Amino acid sequence: MRSWILGSSLLLASTTHALPEISISKRDKGTNGASDHSASSVNAITKRQNSNGGTVGTDVFDVLSWSFGGAYYANITVGTPSQSQTVILDTGSSDLYFDASSAQTCQLPATASNSCQGGTFNPKNSSTYNVVDQSPAFNTTFGDGSTAVGPYASDVVGIGDVLVSPVQFGVADVVNSTTGYSIGLMGIGYSSNEAVQSRSDFYPNMPEILKDAGVINSRLYSIWLNDERSTSGTILFGGIDRSKYTGTLATVDFLPPLYDGQILNTVNQFITTVTGCNATVSGKTTALWSGGSPDYHAYGSRDASLPVLLDTGSTAWSIPTTYYTAITRLFSYIDARTGITSCANANTGDYLSLEFGGKVVIHVDVSQFVVPIVNATTRKPILYDTKGDAACAFLLQPSEESDMGFDVLGDAILRSMYVVFDLDNGQASIAQAVQNSTKQPDIVTVKAGPTGVAAAVGSGVATAASNTWSIAAQVSSMPYSVSTAHSTIGTATGNAAVPAGAQVIQSGSSDSSGGGSGSGSGSGSTSSGAAAGVVIPNADFTPIWITGLWIAGVALGFGVMM
Repeated sequence: MRSWILGSSLLLASTTHALPEISISKRDKGTNGASDHSASSVNAITKRQNSNGGTVGTDVFDVLSWSFGGAYYANITVGTPSQSQTVILDTGSSDLYFDASSAQTCQLPATASNSCQGGTFNPKNSSTYNVVDQSPAFNTTFGDGSTAVGPYASDVVGIGDVLVSPVQFGVADVVNSTTGYSIGLMGIGYSSNEAVQSRSDFYPNMPEILKDAGVINSRLYSIWLNDERSTSGTILFGGIDRSKYTGTLATVDFLPPLYDGQILNTVNQFITTVTGCNATVSGKTTALWSGGSPDYHAYGSRDASLPVLLDTGSTAWSIPTTYYTAITRLFSYIDARTGITSCANANTGDYLSLEFGGKVVIHVDVSQFVVPIVNATTRKPILYDTKGDAACAFLLQPSEESDMGFDVLGDAILRSMYVVFDLDNGQASIAQAVQNSTKQPDIVTVKAGPTGVAAAVGSGVATAASNTWSIAAQVSSMPYSVSTAHSTIGTATGNAAVPAGAQVIQSGSSDSSGGGSGSGSGSGSTSSGAAAGVVIPNADFTPIWITGLWIAGVALGFGVMM
């Protein structure tokens, strides 16, 4: 799902050669979305020697300046010669798509609020580009009203140190973003949720392609978003990095979705349950709910559990209004009316403790869900008061009732979790993330089968019986060509992973990037709640809340079959 907390006009606003691991970075309001890939030459390739199942990874990064509350992105390439792209990493959707350079939106100046910021793809400049199905075969509508339409095509795609061909993706030659900058997307959910015209048009997406190409053993990947104040984390396809979590991995089943009051028979989304929650504020712990069901009974209106979708494409955690009210009463420094507070309150040491599936408790420090608000145009933090405190957003929000039966648990909580998404077995293995880990990577490959995770980590996992629900099947595939890039894609970490035009500018600093979506590693500062250069005395943040939260709720970004 592509989902952000929406802003108002106030907010103009380590890899291994065995497994594909990608760096994930959170984009801050200082980089106008340019990818850092142009510095990487992946044109010279060699045939990949070890295509018998391993791992591939890349860094991911968080950018506060591209959307209210930030979102996580990865750098990949497409075409021959390669064209660098920055895409949203989204476990809540399934399509890979790029914004076409010919799209009218992508002709707008970089300063436009809905301009293309993650790089654009020009099919005419790729010698390996092929059209699979003419426009409007790719036709997706997001819950926030944004749309992307165009043909389905195939080409060489580079991720981590791997080049794979032919990879199918959408080319958005008509794109309309209602909530900010237009940026491509890499959906890594079940392929049965792709935005195709008919069921016969489903195609293998990235987890399936890497499996079929022999790069990894099964449809499985691990995500470590890292601390909100750190800029980058990783996604590791095909394996687990034991240095990135503490304690024991606990395996929980994914649940089938609920539609129109009926539970479907097939697991095709990453839905699990929050069976209990405590809040610790000023040293005092209060139980908010407990004893919820870990299974489909959680959908019952009288059950304490909250069914949730684990969604890296969403910024906030949406919760029922009654729970939201209870939490904000405890976190009394949060203005429940606006969802805004001083960033100084991110340092209180208060935290939430969430129990997932009745098996594992994750502690989430307030600093992970109270995050700076950055002006999209100036890329500077917005001030909260005349004392110079920066304004922060509370990334828990009340949800509106829907017939989906679940709420969305986004980056605000996922930052504190290490999650192994096992699509083949319809399960997630969850542990407390080690944030800002300085340990050397400890990567283990996961073999195919129901015991793959247990075999990989040994005694370090609390296993579960096989999921008894039907699991969404993999789409039938084709032979793939796999090569190893001479230069690994997406190796930059920290603020260097964030495009120079999107980096947050601190007080007293000047912007030397010149804006726009140009490339570069960037070396600007990340936001840590520092005051901006201009004070907004007694600012009224009500418009932010009304525009972004109360009306919008959570913008659900399912692809829909048109």
